[in-house]
Amino acid sequence: MRSADHWKNAMKVHKRLFQVAFCAFVFFLGVCTASIAAEQKPITLLAAEIPGGYLKITGNKGIGVFPDLFYEAAGAAGSHVKFRFVPWGRAFQEVERSSHLLTFPLTRLPEREAKYSWLVPLDRDEIVFLTLDQQINNLEQARKLGKILVWKGSSMEIFLTQQGFENLISVGNTKALVRMLKNGRGDAWFTIRPETDEISTPDGGAVKVVSGDVIQTESVWLVGGKSFTHSETSRRFVARVKTLVEAGRLTELKTKYGLK
Repeated sequence: MRSADHWKNAMKVHKRLFQVAFCAFVFFLGVCTASIAAEQKPITLLAAEIPGGYLKITGNKGIGVFPDLFYEAAGAAGSHVKFRFVPWGRAFQEVERSSHLLTFPLTRLPEREAKYSWLVPLDRDEIVFLTLDQQINNLEQARKLGKILVWKGSSMEIFLTQQGFENLISVGNTKALVRMLKNGRGDAWFTIRPETDEISTPDGGAVKVVSGDVIQTESVWLVGGKSFTHSETSRRFVARVKTLVEAGRLTELKTKYGLK
């Protein structure tokens, strides 16, 4: 009887050990699968169109200096990126609240410092007034204008507001800004200096613009939200972007697109 009881107890122990081992295996497999799935997720970049060859939207693809830089960095890092195109103000807000989304090129300002994770300095932008027919070379001239167009939520809007301007029209859509300037719904657009005297219009054409003197320069960055959490993929991607920028790749891409 003892031998039979001993055998039964041993079988129970073995069965229990098998159940524990199987559960541990299933848990480990689930963790590994989740980890692999996380690593395979694309890096999502939120942005809006930037005139002058820096970022043009074609379907769900980006074409221009910045997209080329990010596609190249992703390829070198063994990952891939996707763009989600939304108005700038929405992009900044979504990224600020997110732990995984990125945006660019965001100007580094004191009032933004604590809201974002500043990952890679990309470039320095020159900010000017664009008009259809006259140079606006300083703020004194600009104060005499009727309406000034700005990107909604942008550093340009913040700057002019701090300078006491009350005649701003803030718009979140780049194509709408170009259309409004072309149609005379704004006297000037305070924006990044284009590298040519033409900017593309929503209908596929171009409008001649006059650029004034540089009013200010801004350091622009690739950023995540303050709670941004790196995956191994995003860590490799950001490192490759930094390496490419430091090696002068942006300058080469500007040349590729006919920019100075």
